[in-house]
Amino acid sequence: MEIHESVMQSSGFVIFKLVLAFFRFVLVKSFEKASIAFLSLMEGLSMKGTAEDDVATFDQLSKRWWEPNGPMILLHRLNKLRVPMVVEGLIKVGKLDRKQRYTTDALKGLNILDVGCGGGIYAEALAKLHANVVGIDPARHLIEVAKAHVETQSDIKDRCQYHEQSMEEHSQGADGKYDVVVLSETIEHVVDKSSLLKHVAEVLKPGGSVFISTWNKTNWSWLLAVVVLENIMKRLPKGSHDYDKFVSPEETEAILEAYGCRTIEQRPFYLKFWESEWVWVPFNELTYALHAVKG
Repeated sequence: MEIHESVMQSSGFVIFKLVLAFFRFVLVKSFEKASIAFLSLMEGLSMKGTAEDDVATFDQLSKRWWEPNGPMILLHRLNKLRVPMVVEGLIKVGKLDRKQRYTTDALKGLNILDVGCGGGIYAEALAKLHANVVGIDPARHLIEVAKAHVETQSDIKDRCQYHEQSMEEHSQGADGKYDVVVLSETIEHVVDKSSLLKHVAEVLKPGGSVFISTWNKTNWSWLLAVVVLENIMKRLPKGSHDYDKFVSPEETEAILEAYGCRTIEQRPFYLKFWESEWVWVPFNELTYALHAVKG
C-alpha cells in the first residue's frame, strides 16, 4: 500500500512539473502572438482530413523532411525512444541476446517492415543497426525523398528499400515475411485500423513483433496535438491530426489480439514541447508505444 501511494505521489509530482512548465511557457508569450494563434486555431480546429488529404499534406513537406531542426524535428527526436524500444523489446522476447543491447549491429539479419515510413527517418535508424528494412508509404513524394536520401548513405543503402504502397497492397504474397513490423505515428492517420492491423499480422512471422507508437484518444491528446502543436506552435502540419482517428491503447490491443498478436508491453510517453523532446512518463493520457508478439 505504501509503495502504491509512493508511486501515485511520484506520478502526481511529474504531472505537476509538466503542467507548471506548460503554464510558464504560455505566460511568456506576447499578446500579439497569442492573437495570431487564436485566429489560426479557429480555422484549424474545424479541419477534418481524409486519407487523401493526409497524403497531400505530408507530400508538401517532403522537401524539408531530412532537416533535423525543420518541420519534422519531432520525428527525428522520437528516434531516441522508438529505436531503443525495438532493441529492448526483442531482447525481452528472446530474439536478441542482452549483449547486443549497445552494439552497432544489434538488429543484424532481421527483416523489418516500416509501415507509413514517410521520408525514412525511422527506417534508416533501424538499418543503421544492420536490419534489412523495407519502408512503405502511399505518399509518392515522400517515397522519392526516402529513396534519394538513402542513396547518400553508403553504409545502409543496400539494406534499406522503399515502395509507394499501402499496407494492403504490400501484404499480397508477403505472408510470414518479417521478423518485425513498426508503425510509428501512422495508425492515427488510418480510418480502418482493423484492416491495417490484420495485414500487419499476416506479414509477421510466427513469434514476430509489432511495435506501434501513436496518440491516445483523450481530451489531453487532442489539446496537445491539434491545439498546441498544430495551431499554436506550428510543430505539426495543420490538419494532419483528426481526433476521430485517434485510438486508445485498449482498442489497439483488442484489435491486435483478434489477429493473434498479444501485447506484452505498453509504455506512455510525452512531448516536452517547449524543448521538442520526447520522454517516457508514468501517465497514459497523451501518447503511447506498445509491443505485441504474434502467436
